[in-house]
Amino acid sequence: MTQTELLADWAGYLARLGCGKELSAQVLGAVEARDTAQAAALLRRHRQSLLEELHRAGERVDLLDFLLYTLKQHTERM
Repeated sequence: MTQTELLADWAGYLARLGCGKELSAQVLGAVEARDTAQAAALLRRHRQSLLEELHRAGERVDLLDFLLYTLKQHTERM
């Protein structure tokens, strides 16, 4: 696989991860420069952001479940 093909694959992966243009450019630049430490640091930072987003979504699902449960309880009392 050529460097160009590798970078094209990585660009697709980064887009699927929801990385913005700036982050994608930084990661691709680090990969191209063979600066694996920098690329890994950038990816770890994005991973943390995704985990925080996941936790927020989980909290919203929990709240939604509570509201559905409360609604069911209220309906059964009527």
